[in-house]
Amino acid sequence: MKELLLSGKKYSWDVENPYSAIVGESDAINSVRENIEKVSDKDVTVLIRGESGTGKELVARCIHFRSKRKGENFITVNCAALPSELLESELFGYSKGAFTGASHDKPGRFENANKGTIFLDEIATLSLSLQSKILQILEDQRLSRLGSIKETPIDVRIIAATNSNLEDKVVEGTFRNDLYYRLNVISIVVPPLRERKEDILLLTNYFMDKYCNELKKDPIHIDDSIKEHLQRYNWPGNVRELENIVKGIIALQKTDIIYADLKLGEMTDSQEEGSSPTGSNHYQMWDETKIRQLVKGKRDICLKTLRRQHIAEVERAAICRALELTRWNRKKAAELLGVSYKTLLNRIEEFKLGFPKN
Repeated sequence: MKELLLSGKKYSWDVENPYSAIVGESDAINSVRENIEKVSDKDVTVLIRGESGTGKELVARCIHFRSKRKGENFITVNCAALPSELLESELFGYSKGAFTGASHDKPGRFENANKGTIFLDEIATLSLSLQSKILQILEDQRLSRLGSIKETPIDVRIIAATNSNLEDKVVEGTFRNDLYYRLNVISIVVPPLRERKEDILLLTNYFMDKYCNELKKDPIHIDDSIKEHLQRYNWPGNVRELENIVKGIIALQKTDIIYADLKLGEMTDSQEEGSSPTGSNHYQMWDETKIRQLVKGKRDICLKTLRRQHIAEVERAAICRALELTRWNRKKAAELLGVSYKTLLNRIEEFKLGFPKN
């Protein structure tokens, strides 16, 4: 098990201890931890809500591994991954001869999770007929395989997750209200990454350390201007998006991260908080036009030169933004950027950034 010390707290990615892999110190993520502590030893159904990529399965694993059922199976099912007909046999199993090709008895996921926990992700995508069967398991604690009239006792804890509004689904008639009430005994909301931005750099360092270790790569340096960009970005794909970006960079054997490596979506005006390039004659981000101008008419294109100028543009943009936010208080801007006052003055002179004229 690999451990990482961040802000005085140990984090790990041991599958047997998923609770320690919940990285962050924000109030939002601490609230999730508190809820996990409260519900783990209570043998009731739990509904986990949150956008795609926020870590709902991780929360479910934490609940299981901190419960009395931790020594038994934890079975996951993505309800949106299979059509209803196949999902039914996957969940409940089938008997020999139940359909063409059923040459033997096969237990389903519920039976495999007996005495343990089953995690039903994307529960809102279930058909009404499958919802009825799951409701029956919750009420009677018994199930029947496809093609069999025999009922088998089952003892399983159900944890469900959704990125949909189940209340709206109930009103629309696409989700049973009786199943909704049985699932929603305890609800945990996992916050999107944009609501816990103070955790972004912790998560970035965590994933870098994790995948450098797994892929046997050297540590990667992140420039201060890149850190600022990571924290300003809205992260529509949440933690999963951040993890995949970091993993991809490490897999490509990068030694440091530059703006182009991030492959982030375009920021909206609200994300930039009024820092559009047209709003200031100082704040100019690197774009494709600049690259074309740089290489136009040249036979030799030096990637090192392109990269160096690219990094300089991003650094210049970060400095300009910090100066704008602090109204050109250079001492405060230096603190915001995490550099010394002298370093900032040198950069201002290097980039020829004069105080803007009114």
